[in-house]
Amino acid sequence: MENKELLEKIVAMQEEIIPAVRDAEQREDVPAPLRHAIDEGEQWADVIQKKDGRDKEARRWPVKQLAKELHEHVAMFDHETRQRIKEYCELVKRLPNDDDAPLGV
Repeated sequence: MENKELLEKIVAMQEEIIPAVRDAEQREDVPAPLRHAIDEGEQWADVIQKKDGRDKEARRWPVKQLAKELHEHVAMFDHETRQRIKEYCELVKRLPNDDDAPLGV
């Protein structure tokens, strides 16, 4: 599997960040593109972790889009979450750029 350790780190970081976004939804209006990116990121993590017996190929674009949206809306989060978002974005940057090629998981 290509970049297995990196993918596991990205999934683990998402599992820390997504609850913070869900909490933010309770306090303020989260932009629709960020909500959509969160949903796509969760589906991507399910494919990576092979939950629900999914037989899909994982692509890079959902996490790249999630990183972009989190970066654009980082101001709505507390300092700790901002730090996690920064780390998440750095991990995602390490993925190869061919958005359409499957990750081979």
